[in-house]
Amino acid sequence: MNSSNSENRIPQNENPFVSVVILNYNGKPFIKRCLETVLADPYEPKEILLVDNASQDDSLAIARQMQERITIVENPQNYGFPKGCNQGIKLARGDIIVLLNVDTAVRRDWLIELIQPFKESAEIGVTGSKLLFLDGKNIQFAGGGMRPNGLTYHEGYAFPDTGEYDFPREVEYITGASMAIRRDLLERAGGLDEGFPLYYEDLDICRRIHDMGYRILYQPSSVVLHYETFGTKKQSQKYYYKYHRGRLRFILKHFGLRYFLFTFLPAEYLWTKHCGFLKQIVPLLRAYSTQMIKAPYFWTIGFVRRRFLLPRKIAK
Repeated sequence: MNSSNSENRIPQNENPFVSVVILNYNGKPFIKRCLETVLADPYEPKEILLVDNASQDDSLAIARQMQERITIVENPQNYGFPKGCNQGIKLARGDIIVLLNVDTAVRRDWLIELIQPFKESAEIGVTGSKLLFLDGKNIQFAGGGMRPNGLTYHEGYAFPDTGEYDFPREVEYITGASMAIRRDLLERAGGLDEGFPLYYEDLDICRRIHDMGYRILYQPSSVVLHYETFGTKKQSQKYYYKYHRGRLRFILKHFGLRYFLFTFLPAEYLWTKHCGFLKQIVPLLRAYSTQMIKAPYFWTIGFVRRRFLLPRKIAK
């Protein structure tokens, strides 16, 4: 455990002030239900900040009907997910920052359960909800992990919600659809990395906070219904490009040349044999062309960070 953790413990008998940051871009089909369920959540004290990325539909007008109970931040253009969220985080006053997608509806006590682990352990850096599809019956996310070539996966995906995933546990990452982060750690990390315009910004912040010596916890008693991939059609050329762009940037940023040559590339080769490669080849090659030119920079910066800046583990 970090020596600083005990100094940052949240008192068990007090609720920390929580800032819920919701990013919106053309979320008209979802925004009313999202805001109403969050406002109805009994957790206090909290504030709700809606960050609008220059929406072109009527979603902002719907949000303004609740403006006495929420803070609305209007960006002049679509900044993408990380930068848009960072705009809200800068204005947030909470000790805990909660990121929530607009295409969600939270179940009662979602926030109470999401925040509780921070009160129980100073080692917790990030918590995340169990996500269900909109039918409320099947799991979308019960903790996330990463394969050797950077491909991500959701535990429990498409499985019936029958209790098998109803136990808290440490995971590699929490999806940004519903995640809570300690404010002090988020500030130390420099906020969300805006170099990930879409996809992998959640894995990146979890990785950075884990590298600080803190735990990433899946909290199944906090439950959210989520549409999934609203805004970008899944398995489209655009989706594949954005996903692989984020994947390659994450690998280059967090792993060195040795990992890339002897772990990533063999795993990548095996993956191409059964991934529907022809459908993905154009966006994949485009992602490689835009990211590999950055490899020398990331490998140099990463070596310095891992060698000199990350905390050393103390033998017990």
